[in-house]
Amino acid sequence: MDTTAQSKPSEPSPPRGYRALALLLAAIVFLSGASVMIYQFMVVRILTRDFGGALDVWAAVIAVCLAGISLGYYLGGRVADRYNSWSALGLALLLGGVTGCLIEPLALGAGGYLRGVQFALNWHPYAAAFASSFIPNLPLGTILPQAIKLHTRQLEKLGSSAGRIAAMSEIGSIFGVVLTAQVLVRYVGVQNALYGTAITLMAAGLLLIGARRLFPALAALALLAAPGVSQAQNNIVFQDYSAYHHIIVEDTNTHRLLRFNRDIQSTMLLRNPYAGGFEYTDFFHIPMVFNPTIDRVLFIGLGGGTGPKDFLQYYPNVQIETAEIDPMVVNVARRYFYLPDHERHRIVQQDGRTHLSRSGEKYGAIVMDAYASGGPYGAYLPYHLATQEFFELCWDRLENGGALVFNAIGSHGGMNAHVIRDVNATLNHVFPAVYVFQAGTSINTVFVAIKVDYSELDDDGLVDGAVWPDGPWMNHRLSGGQLRNLVEQLRDDGFLRKPNMEQRAAQFSRAHRMGAQGNILTDDYAPVDVGRR
Repeated sequence: MDTTAQSKPSEPSPPRGYRALALLLAAIVFLSGASVMIYQFMVVRILTRDFGGALDVWAAVIAVCLAGISLGYYLGGRVADRYNSWSALGLALLLGGVTGCLIEPLALGAGGYLRGVQFALNWHPYAAAFASSFIPNLPLGTILPQAIKLHTRQLEKLGSSAGRIAAMSEIGSIFGVVLTAQVLVRYVGVQNALYGTAITLMAAGLLLIGARRLFPALAALALLAAPGVSQAQNNIVFQDYSAYHHIIVEDTNTHRLLRFNRDIQSTMLLRNPYAGGFEYTDFFHIPMVFNPTIDRVLFIGLGGGTGPKDFLQYYPNVQIETAEIDPMVVNVARRYFYLPDHERHRIVQQDGRTHLSRSGEKYGAIVMDAYASGGPYGAYLPYHLATQEFFELCWDRLENGGALVFNAIGSHGGMNAHVIRDVNATLNHVFPAVYVFQAGTSINTVFVAIKVDYSELDDDGLVDGAVWPDGPWMNHRLSGGQLRNLVEQLRDDGFLRKPNMEQRAAQFSRAHRMGAQGNILTDDYAPVDVGRR
């Protein structure tokens, strides 16, 4: 019986050099996976200038990235079935690099245009993300299915081939995330990272296509496409991307301004580095009125250093500590806002909540003035610094009679009214006495929450017999008149030299009289960084 028709044909052995080609494919998908993540982070850093770094910006960039990659997978499968060539794979890398050079100008252009559009604000980040990053992600998405087709030589091993290639792509993505967070945004900068990635993709693509001679010309075009590299503005003293902000130092005729993205964070008179700050920073001194025995103060957020400079100037017996997450902000405050290196001022480069959790120190006052910036709603509170759990941590780190000062951008019944209402309710939930002040020259509401632990008080209402000024010094809440009287007595005694405090003591916000009417913000629910509701 003839059995030749029933015999299984032998599988062809892998062609010569197949192992080297498999390694090359692994390197290509690794590069494309890393590039997708680097692009994604860089788009967020750029869009933060106009839309902030809030949840909706990350959601927009991730959604657009997934959309581009998904369409790329579909088109890449069709290209693989039709061409199955290294040149097509190289062309995808080349297009991913060329279009990557357009990310920054398109993102800035879209952001500038959308600033003038006053409807559908919640969808602005999606529009800007789509305009700037959908196309670069699409060709990179085509690489995985093409690589799988090129890698697969035996049909029975299609699953393992696809698994190896997909795994290498994801490993590249992990590498891109870690590289971006730990190296690129910290030491390289957004523009260098973005255009360096694009040029690397173009180089890899051209090498696969075999058009090596075109690479120098295209690389030069990519460098010329980078906006802002040669821009010169007379009033810009300094600008750079840090891991957290686009930082700009700008001079006017009389003042120096510190901007994070588009939002002004600090001001300083050019003729006097200790003057010209925002009015709301005067309220940072209210805890010293309630308790002049305070000898240790923590600032969360540095900016241009207005608060620490004030306390160094006016309170020679107070030790000052500042927690600032961004090392570039520290350098800028020292170089451009003349924050002195002082033995009474210690700067910790760490998130404020993390620092409070780890330090275990006690403070007479904690001043929370940390903000993220950008977005159609302006600067916004980092949600983890506006919750019941954070306020309880502050309570634990305050001395009895100490105060948490909390700056919130907004006003009762006005801009960000829901933030003011909910922060007020949450502070009143934790602290027995909360004072609410309203700046007159800016939209800032400043809360001063007093720690009063009655279990530590003597029977007569004193702490260790201490009397301030004429009786129990934790007799809260005081009226505006009573608070002004304290300010006047402190000034007469020579303790309080900060100007305008009599006026500030009477600038109560309408929220001061409203009490705890709002939602309790928690680590589980704190929508202070996602705009109006």
